[in-house]
Amino acid sequence: MDKTSISRIALAAAIAATLLAAPARAQSETAPDAAPVTGTERATVDVQSLSGAYLAAKIARENRQPGIAADYYDEALRLDPTSEVLQQEAMFAYLADGRFEKGVELAGKLEKNADIGKVAQIALALDALHDKRYDAAIESLKLRDTSDLDSLLVAHLSAWADAGAGRKQEAIRRIDDLQGASWFAAFNQYQTGLLAGFTGDTERARTALGALISDQGSAQTSVDAYLAGAEALARLEARAGRKQQALDAISKGLDLAPVYEPLTQLRSEIEAGKDIAAPIDSAQAGAAETLYILGQAINRGDGQDVALLYFQFAKAVSNKPDAKLLTALAGVADRSKQIDLAISYYEQIPETSPFRRTAELQMGLDLWQAERKEESKAHLRKAVANYPDDLQAHLAFADVLAADKEYGEAVKLLDRAIELAPVDGPNNWNIYYQRGIAHERQKEWDKAESDFKRALELQPDQPQVLNYLGYSWVDMDRNLDEGLQMIRTAVDLRPNDGYIIDSLGWAYYRLGRYDDAVEQLERAVLITPADPTINDHLGDAYWRVGRQREARFQWNRSLVGDPKPEEADAERIRRKLTEGLVVDGKPVPPGTPKPVQQRASNDAGETADPQPN
Repeated sequence: MDKTSISRIALAAAIAATLLAAPARAQSETAPDAAPVTGTERATVDVQSLSGAYLAAKIARENRQPGIAADYYDEALRLDPTSEVLQQEAMFAYLADGRFEKGVELAGKLEKNADIGKVAQIALALDALHDKRYDAAIESLKLRDTSDLDSLLVAHLSAWADAGAGRKQEAIRRIDDLQGASWFAAFNQYQTGLLAGFTGDTERARTALGALISDQGSAQTSVDAYLAGAEALARLEARAGRKQQALDAISKGLDLAPVYEPLTQLRSEIEAGKDIAAPIDSAQAGAAETLYILGQAINRGDGQDVALLYFQFAKAVSNKPDAKLLTALAGVADRSKQIDLAISYYEQIPETSPFRRTAELQMGLDLWQAERKEESKAHLRKAVANYPDDLQAHLAFADVLAADKEYGEAVKLLDRAIELAPVDGPNNWNIYYQRGIAHERQKEWDKAESDFKRALELQPDQPQVLNYLGYSWVDMDRNLDEGLQMIRTAVDLRPNDGYIIDSLGWAYYRLGRYDDAVEQLERAVLITPADPTINDHLGDAYWRVGRQREARFQWNRSLVGDPKPEEADAERIRRKLTEGLVVDGKPVPPGTPKPVQQRASNDAGETADPQPN
């Protein structure tokens, strides 16, 4: 394991240890009398007992629905306002949902609590910092039993409190004196640069930010700190009249992320001679930036819950939450399936912001996820018109059109995407692959085959493409040996992918190798037990080898699982349950082998699509 991996793991573990100490369990064994609301809407609280409200709140928290959890904790605390356990858990829910004032009110009661005192103290410190009570903020940040990350966070926030109070030298000295893990360096350099720039020490700021972006290892520790450092240095140099040095700083950032819009937009503004805003204009904004950068460092997997808390803290302490923070909050909501909440954050991003394009595209995709399909298509069609040279806009709209089976228009967008894609773009194979699928669905096989082959030229061992092209050849009785080998290779590359294993099993079924089909389809259904297509395929294979009772079991399982099959497929499966397997309109007795030189078809006389990956 390399050092940067260790750094990322250490950072995530440190933050988790700081903020995820679990409060004690509530002492209640009573069954609930109300279920939590699911989805993105707020809870309509209607509970008759403390146990019902409490359990509903717990379930909402586990489902990553802090807004709904907070509503139920409101009711629970109304029924029992003295319970410290309820106060602890409610504080977390309030803070995660952005109800900062309510969270701080509880934090004032809980700052001495051994389980969650650190979080309470940080909340109280940020409340004080927001109100410009800088000495009170520093006092609240005197945590006990600090971890490495505690030390980093406390030093940076305390430094911004010192800066707000006019103690310039003390602010910088806090970070200079900070000792800790090797991954501190990138964060310390960035914060030193911001603090020095804010307090007027331009040379010190230039040195710190220059050191940050001169070390590619910094980007491996925190890509967000690295890119933000490039932006901050460019702003500093532009304001000092050093245009070329500002553009050089931007170039370093764009070497890492060529289409990072905050930098491309800033470059345009500098080249046009526009007035450039300072990197940080208040101690509150500096503290918010500290929280944002650390939140982004762990904004993945199990760290997402903690990242959300950091982002809400940043939003609370800042007098004007910026577009990148709103984008981060929307991203967390997206991953938690709180689609309406995500859209509400995206809508707050100003039209002039470099994050607006991303917001527009994500809103279009979110509308699709929310089953507002026509709105989604209209939104993305407008985005393509507004950003005619934007690759991601074309790909997003093509994705939605293909999902709605509008393959003809999707092909046109993908044609343009290929024109827009950089020559050596790492994902160019996927554009050809998606266009190949769209051509295949329109029964334009020659065009589809050409695109699949081109995708494999760009990414020879791409399992999705190997699976799709190999299966298509087998299904059409073309290039049988090569096609089957492609699917086998895809399975070797993704041995735990139930969908690709299903394609191998179904290819064997097409070839009349029913025993081999059963073996592979049984593997696939073990890995992906709820998929209706895999269960349906296994039922057909069982029927062909004479295991009719098991065949009916699998067909029935494909109907009752989640997700459900499409209605046309469900009707075919129900017919098999009553009539048995039917091919080309003729019943197939159990155990019937495939006739020699006759291509097998499914029970509707149609071919089956390769399974998605």
